[in-house]
Amino acid sequence: MIFLSNFAYGQSYFANGNARALGGECYQLTGSIDWQLGSVWYADPIDLSKDFDLEFYLNFGGKDDSGADGIVFVMQDVGNKAIGEAGGGLGFEGFSPSFGVEFDDFNNQDKGDLVSDHIAILKNGSVDHNSSNSISPPVPALPGAVNIEDGLDHLVRIVWIENTKELQVWFDCNLRQQIFYDIKNNIFNGDNLVYWGFTSSTGGLNNRQTVCLRDDILVEDTMTLCKGESILLNARESKNDEYTWTPNLFLNDNSIRTPSCSSTEPITYYVEYKDLCDNIFKDTLHVNIDEPFTLDAAKDTLLCNGLGYSFDLSSNYDSVHWNSGSRSKKITWLTEGEYSLRAWQGVCYDDDTFNIATSVNPVINISGDSIFCEGDSTLLSLEVTPIDAVFYWKDGLSSLTRHFSNSGDILVVAKNVCDSVTQDYSIREIVLEDFSLGNDTLLCVGDTLTIGPNSLDSVDFSWSNGSNQGRIDIVESGTYILEISKENMCYESDTIIVNELEDPLLKNIDDILLCKMERIELTIPNANGQVIWNNQAIGESYILENIDGRVDVRMTNICGEDSVSFEVSLIDCYCDMIYPTAFTPNNDNLNDYFRPTPDCPKLFEFKLRVYSRWGELIFETTDINKSWDGSYQNKKCQDGVYFWNSNWKGVLNGIPQLQSSSGIVHLIK
Repeated sequence: MIFLSNFAYGQSYFANGNARALGGECYQLTGSIDWQLGSVWYADPIDLSKDFDLEFYLNFGGKDDSGADGIVFVMQDVGNKAIGEAGGGLGFEGFSPSFGVEFDDFNNQDKGDLVSDHIAILKNGSVDHNSSNSISPPVPALPGAVNIEDGLDHLVRIVWIENTKELQVWFDCNLRQQIFYDIKNNIFNGDNLVYWGFTSSTGGLNNRQTVCLRDDILVEDTMTLCKGESILLNARESKNDEYTWTPNLFLNDNSIRTPSCSSTEPITYYVEYKDLCDNIFKDTLHVNIDEPFTLDAAKDTLLCNGLGYSFDLSSNYDSVHWNSGSRSKKITWLTEGEYSLRAWQGVCYDDDTFNIATSVNPVINISGDSIFCEGDSTLLSLEVTPIDAVFYWKDGLSSLTRHFSNSGDILVVAKNVCDSVTQDYSIREIVLEDFSLGNDTLLCVGDTLTIGPNSLDSVDFSWSNGSNQGRIDIVESGTYILEISKENMCYESDTIIVNELEDPLLKNIDDILLCKMERIELTIPNANGQVIWNNQAIGESYILENIDGRVDVRMTNICGEDSVSFEVSLIDCYCDMIYPTAFTPNNDNLNDYFRPTPDCPKLFEFKLRVYSRWGELIFETTDINKSWDGSYQNKKCQDGVYFWNSNWKGVLNGIPQLQSSSGIVHLIK
């Protein structure tokens, strides 16, 4: 029997690179695309000083001989955002220190791989079984060298027994690797806490490679039941849906995923289920019991003349929910009505309803601005207590809020069976004169503009530039705001935007080679006037199409005028490339580089890639002027045959021509 420890499944994982979440704790590490790289890491570190038992499903895609490259289970100390290197390194390269269980489905003979799909154990980001980083040599993933790139999910189980330093690797219920190795001290220098997850990559070949992680057995570890009721215990779905709950007490069925529990006393249940390899996993659920009770919050009550009614439920109940929405346990009512509530003790609850009637001397409170500006109004609000009091304004209206737009005295009357009272309130209107700064305007460089109202009485001025004068002189562009006020109460403002305008200035436009049927949009940036193209087209932008000859541009504004001209030549833009079949990178300044010779009046796009005979990308460029010097990763390549492909785009008779070519080149030193 296997007991889960050290982990809490179902928590967050971090996907990096080309990896993405698929839902349900499943992740795609790579798609069926060349040169992809992905990693998925558990959010929190694993503790190597404790045993762990991990189960997950790996899917290596459906391509066999044409697929690559595999998946690695990795423990590392970089963090949960780390990512390695693409290609044959399976995304494991680049991690040091690290521990990796390699599930490799591509034969790299130079690294000591088996011809068959295999499993090996390595360290420090190396996938070379011939190196000192090989901990356990590769073995077939399944007995009989069965293909694992079959498009199916394969159940993988990794077991760590800390006491004996034993690591087991199970694949589809078969024990394929077993080592006794001190991972903590030999690799991580005694550090207990390391991150764990999965890496994968593709190179010149690819496969859709995924991992699905298993959730914890239980949704909740502790549940509480009100005595006399029942509750559903909740386990997660397993692959074979075989469950056993023990003890078989107070359960309607101890062999289903969500049995109903009606226990009358605290009890601890154990649930276990089998995986597809008949390994047994077990977890614990504690059920607590709360006692039911009877709620008696308050009696029906009548109050009068300011006597309030209050009570406190804090000492008796965990929480309270009133029909009003309040959740307060300390309540004082001065109004009549029917009240109902629900109170809880733990998960048990009960309901109660009662009535309160009140009658007290009326109180009137008038609130709102007593001073308001011309054209506005003031909103006065009434607060009249108690709720049974009848109230009205002096004109007979009885609304709680009123808008008033004239100066004067306001009177409110309120009365009930206990008393009748009045309350008055004075309001006053402040009048401001209207003014305007005029429309937004332009100011030529070197000129002066005077702005401001001609005359205003009994007001204070405040300009955005700090002036307190009625009119100001300005000599530069900007946004100018004038605010007038009276009694530091009423304010009125206006804004004028003054833009400083310079004489128009056009930059020279270089002569243009235009492909037949090509469309080019020319734009005059930051134009400060009206732009006229060839004495007809007006606007900052102009479309060149089927034009062969001179183009005139003129820009004018209120401050002046400027003009430029340029020539447009209409040409064919067909493009061809000539590639050499061999080169000799020996630094004799003769044929030292591999690059194409373009025959193009105008080249729009270009890309060149060079591969080794094993399909590894060793050179790539989008710059027609950049050449391959026969090296890779700052090392000279061996003599031999190398493969290349290229694509480029030109225009012939107005039609875009996307061209491509491929071939081989001989490197001769």
